[in-house]
Amino acid sequence: MLSKPKYGWTDFKLDGTNIYRLSYTDDIAFKWLDESIHGLENLSPFCVKGFLEPNRFLCIVSYWNCHIIIEDDERYPLKKDDIHNEYSHTSMIEFCKYLHYDISSHMQEWVLFADHADEYDIDEKTELLVQKLYRLSVLINKKLESFGENRCFL
Repeated sequence: MLSKPKYGWTDFKLDGTNIYRLSYTDDIAFKWLDESIHGLENLSPFCVKGFLEPNRFLCIVSYWNCHIIIEDDERYPLKKDDIHNEYSHTSMIEFCKYLHYDISSHMQEWVLFADHADEYDIDEKTELLVQKLYRLSVLINKKLESFGENRCFL
């Protein structure tokens, strides 16, 4: 779903969608893990975002599908041609599994992806990422049954 970060960029792709090149302006690993954890904890759809420079990327992760919206990042009222929509039959639990795998496979690159000299040093940021990944893996295992056959969400 997310490629290994390189030079401040990562590619995002779900089954049936285009490839989207997301920039370092969003600390994707940390912010997307937070949203995924919150979504699984509450079994509630969530949204992750990114910046395509110049457009805005939104991925709404619902129970059974993901909806991608690409919109111009200007303040003027949008016209139909200013918005691009796609969807993928990727469930919330699948999205979370992909996210966990992609980030844990390239931990150091994700720690350094959006290094804006923020409040954490590299060791603290690495430990925080490990904690978030662990929390997501626990939730994936705990909520897996909710996404089984003959299950629905109201």
